[in-house]
Amino acid sequence: MSTFRISVVMLAVLGAGCGGADPAVLSLEPPAPGEGVQIKMTSTLEAGLETERCMFYRVPAEGLYVNRQEIRYTPGSHHVLVFKTPYTDVPTTTIRGETIDTSGVFDCGANGATGDWEVQGVAGGAQSAAGPPGIEGLPTDTALKIDGGSLLLVNAHYLNASDKALDAEIYINFYTIAAAQVTREAGIFFMYDPFIRVPAQSASVAREVCPVSKDVTLVNAQSHMHARGVGYVANLLDASGAQVQQLYTTTTWQHVVSKRLDPPVQISAGQMIDFRCSYTNNETHAVSQGRTTRDEMCMFIGLYYPRDTKSEICSMTDDWSGRYLGASWIGNGTAGGLATAACLQAATQTTAAMGDFDGCVVNACPAITAETSTAARCLASKGLGQCPTECAGTTGTNVTAECRACVVGICTPTMMTLAATVCP
Repeated sequence: MSTFRISVVMLAVLGAGCGGADPAVLSLEPPAPGEGVQIKMTSTLEAGLETERCMFYRVPAEGLYVNRQEIRYTPGSHHVLVFKTPYTDVPTTTIRGETIDTSGVFDCGANGATGDWEVQGVAGGAQSAAGPPGIEGLPTDTALKIDGGSLLLVNAHYLNASDKALDAEIYINFYTIAAAQVTREAGIFFMYDPFIRVPAQSASVAREVCPVSKDVTLVNAQSHMHARGVGYVANLLDASGAQVQQLYTTTTWQHVVSKRLDPPVQISAGQMIDFRCSYTNNETHAVSQGRTTRDEMCMFIGLYYPRDTKSEICSMTDDWSGRYLGASWIGNGTAGGLATAACLQAATQTTAAMGDFDGCVVNACPAITAETSTAARCLASKGLGQCPTECAGTTGTNVTAECRACVVGICTPTMMTLAATVCP
């Protein structure tokens, strides 16, 4: 549904001197028989290579009810993710129609794991090679459910900055409980800000507020940024927008660990998760959101229960199709409604880079957040998904005249409302 193919970056920086895998560090015994499974992914990285590596894993026929997870991977790496997918057979063709050998470990595709393959949620992950696991602290009757016979997609994004080839290893243990023991299904919040723009040799902030539609219990929390990230904070807000409590904060983008919330945080329907990333860009070009080390990211991740897909991925729909577009985005600029509407219109009338659209949202003044967010959501979802025939096969801002005309027709009222707003 989204205009943007938003991919998740699992960046692993393997610097000079990291060498190969250290068996003493990587040693991870698999779960005992009947108590879970272990997934192993091994990959060789050529010198100077940046790539996303993927691997499909077939879930045992009886399914998995994951109560705890443990992950170990090559020292120097930073991130690993496991995605749920809708596939029944291992696919060999990406969303874009590219044929790839997926029989083992493979380069994910030009647009990364979530840009080239269908995914339906997150089944675990880690951002620290030996830090706390992403799935830990659930009650004994609560588990992340993974359907039997389904296919998981293991994803890591590597940058080998050394001058020699390196071996990267990943071990993922899923510790399970019996299906009869499960009374509640857990989920992983995977909130992603699609609008980031940091001018050259400057600083900026990306801020997103996601509503929670059902009562849930938050077990842990963590951030995700790239190398320009210098500050992060996530807060729980009440329905009026007032802060209830801080959930997570950090000043680093590296070695991010999951923070166990003790006691777990009770979030009521109507409350909101407000997270923001602060950036300093010392480069000579602007940086926008995206999946490579040349881009930036801003995410909130957290284990919770019971599961609610809409809240989990801040979706504008009740499923994965509207992912990341159910939020409000708070700009940190001074542009008023008329200027912001003109900016958005210009960005969607050309084949300009996605960053131009991002900049329109980021540069808007905070006072017009509601109007800016409504207009951006309409345009980014190609008219709230109401132009499926006209926009079939189009990606990004590179759309056909027929698609553009349909989207303009759907989104004109929200654009006019935005144009009429002013900043204090």
